[in-house]
Amino acid sequence: MDQLQYAREHGIGIDVDGVSYSNRYPQDVIAVMQRGNYMVDYDSDDEGRITAIHVNHISHCS
Repeated sequence: MDQLQYAREHGIGIDVDGVSYSNRYPQDVIAVMQRGNYMVDYDSDDEGRITAIHVNHISHCS
């Protein structure tokens, strides 16, 4: 939750399954993540600073 709040306050893009959540509250992202299995992935610039957060639904592997 703290990472999502930090991202929101610093203009770092957040998307869930490709849909922008940048203008939504962190608890909105958490609510979506509680509905299934999600993985968080980060994009960064050449200096290693996070530039985007991607939250993607994953299915079980068989």
